[in-house]
Amino acid sequence: MLPLVEIPELVRHYAPFFAAVFSPEAFAQFQRSVSGRIVSENKTVDGINRLFVLDGRNQSSLNRWLTESPFSVDALNQARLALLASLAGTQLKPQGVLSLDDTLLTHYGQHFDKIASLYDSTQGCYVWAHTLVNLHYSDDQTDYPVAFQLWEPAEIERVEAGLTRAGISLRPSKYALKEQAPQKWRNYLLGVWRRHQHRPEVQQL
Repeated sequence: MLPLVEIPELVRHYAPFFAAVFSPEAFAQFQRSVSGRIVSENKTVDGINRLFVLDGRNQSSLNRWLTESPFSVDALNQARLALLASLAGTQLKPQGVLSLDDTLLTHYGQHFDKIASLYDSTQGCYVWAHTLVNLHYSDDQTDYPVAFQLWEPAEIERVEAGLTRAGISLRPSKYALKEQAPQKWRNYLLGVWRRHQHRPEVQQL
């Protein structure tokens, strides 16, 4: 693997599309990170950092950029989409297709943010997992991801309060489930929500 003496021309050419997302120092780390991901066989922080022989920096700087830099991921994605929209080969086209799909990311523990017990159709059982929901664009010339987001379980207290605000009556006999059988209470509220989701104030929940 050859070392880098400067940022590759390809990265320098397209990097300005992303300059507004970062501070000047963070923008420099962004270019180093992208360059390393393209060139380096070792795509760890240390492997990418060691590529740059004339502009040597401590790997902790790149690590902090990845973990602590306050740039907006949404703004970064919007800049990427603006770049793609500016090029004839990757612009959205009338014959293009947007597809929505989800990917189950199984874990062997329960102590993760936003993890849930979800049905895995390949195994025929419930597993602890995250679900990554992807929006993807494709046409005869190109394909690329447009957006992505982790699926989040419904906040059941918000659902209950929202249904009440919308004037939807909940059966008094079901309230005992809140303490006695929380999962049944959750299923009941989500069932009520589904039956009334044609109403705009319920859709917002």
